[in-house]
Amino acid sequence: MRVNPDEIKDIRMPRHSWDYEDVSDADHWFLLAEAYIDCCHYLLSSMIEENITGTFHHCKVVVSLFEHSVELFLKGAIVQAEKQVQTHHRIDEIFKQFINLYPGKKFEFTGSISEFVKPMPQAPVNEYARYPADQNGQSWLGHTHIDIAIYYVEASKFKDDYSRLKPLIKERYNKDKTS
Repeated sequence: MRVNPDEIKDIRMPRHSWDYEDVSDADHWFLLAEAYIDCCHYLLSSMIEENITGTFHHCKVVVSLFEHSVELFLKGAIVQAEKQVQTHHRIDEIFKQFINLYPGKKFEFTGSISEFVKPMPQAPVNEYARYPADQNGQSWLGHTHIDIAIYYVEASKFKDDYSRLKPLIKERYNKDKTS
């Protein structure tokens, strides 16, 4: 659907930060993670249906949404446990902290998170998808591909994982529990 700017020029559709004043710190992380994965999922489905362009560069943008979503979700879980959130983006280290805080099968992802968080120097998470060059200004080495269908399936799994895991995470580190 294409929106004609002239048709909406007199319409206001505000969203307010103050609507979320009572949301926990962890929930702010979770809500952003869910927003990123929802947008990623929507864009992938639109590419599959050929409603929007699906060039390699468009796909990199979608991958960056996916990567950032996972990082935010993991950090939300860390905040829920009242631990310090790392200010870096090394998702493998963030994931290690997550599995230390949330051990066991019930906290496992159905999405391919172990493959996703594996360090890859030629395509670092949170860098490769967002930038055309590495931190030294050099073009990324080698060639890669992004399979839209595979990312769509994974985004679907992660959306479901977030919905399943968030209540378990909150239950494990429930701040309202009485001793």
